[in-house]
Amino acid sequence: MTRIVRTILVVLMLSGLAHFSLADDIEIRDLYYNEYRENLLNGSFNNPIKEEKVSDPVPRDQKLGTNEFLRDTAIAYGAQWAGRWFYVRNKNSRIFDTSLSKWWDNISQWPEFDDGDDFFTNLVTHPVIGSLTYLYYRQMGHSFWVSALGSAVQSTLFEYTVEGMVETPSGSDLIFTPLLGVPLGYGMEKTSDWLEDTGFVPAKILAYILNPMKNFIHDRQIGVINPFSSQFMSVSGPINFTPNKAEAIDLAYSLNLESPIPTGRFTADMQIVNVKEDLGGEFIFYSLRIDVPSADNVWGIYVKIAQSGVNEVKVGDDNISDGFEFANALIGGKHLLFQGTNSVLSTGMNIVLPTAFKDNIERLKTVLMYRKNFPINLQSAWTFTPYLSGAAWKGIFNILGNVSTDYVLNASKLEGNDFEFRVNYGASIGANIPVVASPVIYAEFDGYSLLTSDTLGKTSTFVSSGVRLGRKFSPGFAIQVPVSGSDSDVSKLSFLMDFQVRF
Repeated sequence: MTRIVRTILVVLMLSGLAHFSLADDIEIRDLYYNEYRENLLNGSFNNPIKEEKVSDPVPRDQKLGTNEFLRDTAIAYGAQWAGRWFYVRNKNSRIFDTSLSKWWDNISQWPEFDDGDDFFTNLVTHPVIGSLTYLYYRQMGHSFWVSALGSAVQSTLFEYTVEGMVETPSGSDLIFTPLLGVPLGYGMEKTSDWLEDTGFVPAKILAYILNPMKNFIHDRQIGVINPFSSQFMSVSGPINFTPNKAEAIDLAYSLNLESPIPTGRFTADMQIVNVKEDLGGEFIFYSLRIDVPSADNVWGIYVKIAQSGVNEVKVGDDNISDGFEFANALIGGKHLLFQGTNSVLSTGMNIVLPTAFKDNIERLKTVLMYRKNFPINLQSAWTFTPYLSGAAWKGIFNILGNVSTDYVLNASKLEGNDFEFRVNYGASIGANIPVVASPVIYAEFDGYSLLTSDTLGKTSTFVSSGVRLGRKFSPGFAIQVPVSGSDSDVSKLSFLMDFQVRF
């Protein structure tokens, strides 16, 4: 449990830092927001902020100094730790099981050239990572040689700090990551530029695949290119209040329900399910999601990747190995059907892809005991979920409602049935408090009925209460309690938290 407490503390610390950053510039953002409201009510909408069109190539080989290199290196190093936290399966042994003395013992030895990794890891995976690091520095505007240096620096930082916390640095990784990665990155860069210059749409798409940094870096800013508006939406820039944007932000507070209005955002979320005493510890679910809207916020698409795991859980006489597995990925989209002065209705579709590729120690099988999230965690299954989402608002208050159906194919690993059908429903009421940090408080009811279930009860219901802060940078927190059904037999309550960056 102490490991989970440490995880929660890290999330709270990051959220707190974002909150203080928000408090510093809340007045400026509220000016944009209030101007949007006044213009909209007066019938003379004027977009106060213009996002940069992405047209000309990013100038490289700029005259950047040491400060710019250190700033970009710090960002890349932070991304290494973020990636480490997300993808590592056995976090207890690969992240938490360390100390300053262990770290010093590891890094004070000569690097090991026989690090135990296979040929593919050493000579394919690590060079590819080295090439992406090189492309990152190049897209930030650094020269070839500075970018090559950056690739070597990141490899060294990874071996001596990230992995050095738990093991001796790898000599082969220190050498081959930049030595093979930089030429590979150079080839990818030049090929990508050539493809983009052709002006042929399929070639340009391939260019952005070969050099993925083009999708996330423009003019030394980090964000994402919106392919539907040809605009670069910067994480560090102000919110662009296009039509519907203010309402979309107002309604994007729930951690369980789908907001009806498309909006642009990055979201990282976590759910910690405190299970009943006979099971012990916790089920833990976390994911990353990106939403990209159309230029007019009438429709949008999103992608979500998830991991699921257990901590100190015992099923019968079996202790389930602590850790996480890559779960199923979700892609989806939504479209406005109707928007009035104080109400909105949209429709959408989610598709859950069977990307969960490993469950050799039955972590995913174990978390299936908590059925609320089962389409994300069910191996080999495809899930199609059409839904309706609606909302209405008056003054500071709003209500939000969802209804959807899950059609789960190849679902035999749940109960033995090839097909499962579920109905999901939920509603919430929220209040947007007009004070510093723009808090939203809300209460929510949601549930589902797994109509094809023949081993457990068909219906489970939940109540939640939470708060969300901020507009550009927005942490959210909630407590969810199962009221009835099979999930209430497994879970006592859940802690939900997320962090959104809106653009």
